[in-house]
Amino acid sequence: MARDTTTSLHPKAGLVLSLNALYNVAEALCSVFVGVYFYVNSLDFRVVCLHYATLYAVTPVVFLLAGWYAKTRDRVHVFRIGLVLHAAYYGALLWLQEDSADHAVALGVLLGVTWGFFWAGNNTFTFDYSTLERRDYFLGMLSTVSAVARLAGPLIAGLIIGLAPHAETGYRAVFTLALLLYLAAIAASMRIPHDGVRRPFHPRPAFFPPSGDWRLVMAASATLAGSFHILQFVLAVILFLRTGSEISVGGFASAQGLIGVAAAWLVGRTVTVHTRKPFMLAGTLVMVAAGCLVAWRLDLVTLVLFGFLRSVSEPLFGIPHTGIRFDVMSRTAAPGDRIEYLAAWELPLAAGRLFTMTLVVLLYTFFGETGLRAAIALVSLYRVGTYLLLRRVSIVARPELLEERARG
Repeated sequence: MARDTTTSLHPKAGLVLSLNALYNVAEALCSVFVGVYFYVNSLDFRVVCLHYATLYAVTPVVFLLAGWYAKTRDRVHVFRIGLVLHAAYYGALLWLQEDSADHAVALGVLLGVTWGFFWAGNNTFTFDYSTLERRDYFLGMLSTVSAVARLAGPLIAGLIIGLAPHAETGYRAVFTLALLLYLAAIAASMRIPHDGVRRPFHPRPAFFPPSGDWRLVMAASATLAGSFHILQFVLAVILFLRTGSEISVGGFASAQGLIGVAAAWLVGRTVTVHTRKPFMLAGTLVMVAAGCLVAWRLDLVTLVLFGFLRSVSEPLFGIPHTGIRFDVMSRTAAPGDRIEYLAAWELPLAAGRLFTMTLVVLLYTFFGETGLRAAIALVSLYRVGTYLLLRRVSIVARPELLEERARG
């Protein structure tokens, strides 16, 4: 029987979806090409890695500070500051131009501060505006909207850069367009209602939880490192090295987006609390298959196949995983303490990212492209560890616990 998808969504869910669409359009235009831009201007893959390692180190610290401000002052300010800083980041790239690679660390710090504020606000809204009864459906909608927003952006950006008289002119045009989209998102964020209620900030229970379920979710966070972001820029740089064409990088990212839209829509329409575990298992197997493909051989064909398989795996695993994380937070956190748990989850994620980034740099330094192949395969295998941890969470092993709470 078809599920009712018209009720039980939060009244502000549409606004969250719209803001995420604007954010993802802007990011789709630029995020794939930032790593390529640093590489073009430095001809050193390690400069790219240094930029992102700095980003990963700064983000959780700022996320914690932003979480404190959101709790004790206003969450809307935190979200809006994140949007403003995104605009400032791309403004800095426009100002520095070819010298950006010389300031990779400073720009990584700026982007880390940006991510800390933005994701503290955005994750809070996503949690608050997804109801328990419709959480998987809402997360599926959010994933689909994000994928649609990212669909054409990379190809458009690649065409702008590739067809410009000079590549630098194309990069400036793309960064300018992203800057304008962030300004539009800042204007749209004015519709978010302020939450002026000031509450004390209590992070200790989130960092040292009595709940075994939350400890499992925290441990799983460290194993997520790499699959959501590191692989994206590594693949973009490898493809650019193979083809020397920004158009091919953009087309590759957009094609992945098309697969992601279809997969996210299907998963969002079909996954339930009872089917989260088999969906995550399917996502794990697809990701492992993709990693084995690259370990066997790395050429344009296997690179494209890896990207497509990864695009299928992400919603298969990511949508139920996010639902589990939010449901465990709902069961564990005291009312009003969700931001502390969101901030705590970022720390093991950052630790895993820094470990993975160090591994990527070392493998690349000593083994070149063979090392990158090994790194991609290892990051793909992380997903097995994530699945084994999450399948032990009580609401995954016994999903009827959520139904009992909903009835209660």
